[in-house]
Amino acid sequence: MKSIPAIVKEAIAKQDIFPVATADTKSNPNIAYIKYLKLIDDQTVLIADNYLCKTRDNIIKNPQISFVVLDSEKGSFQVKGSAQRLTEGPLFDEVQTWVPEQLPRAAAVVMKVQEVFNGAEQLV
Repeated sequence: MKSIPAIVKEAIAKQDIFPVATADTKSNPNIAYIKYLKLIDDQTVLIADNYLCKTRDNIIKNPQISFVVLDSEKGSFQVKGSAQRLTEGPLFDEVQTWVPEQLPRAAAVVMKVQEVFNGAEQLV
């Protein structure tokens, strides 16, 4: 398993909205803005499924996922991995306590990091 570099963790902590990309089984891309995204550990990212539609369908059929982070001083980072949608268990429970009650909180999307890039340079 790959560890997210400290520089990328710092950038994630500063950002409020994340463009998250998925693709369907025919490689048609989809990008959605996600507010509820956070690190669980050095290799795991948690995303709350609140109003996901195409993103949810894509993850179920094709688990490949990526998102970008922009740091005004250090540049942009792309984080790539695979995702799984969970509707029970500790990470689902985390979404229930972390995301405000007025939002659907339908599921937890758990991303395992496989690659991290800073521009064209691969960090992980």
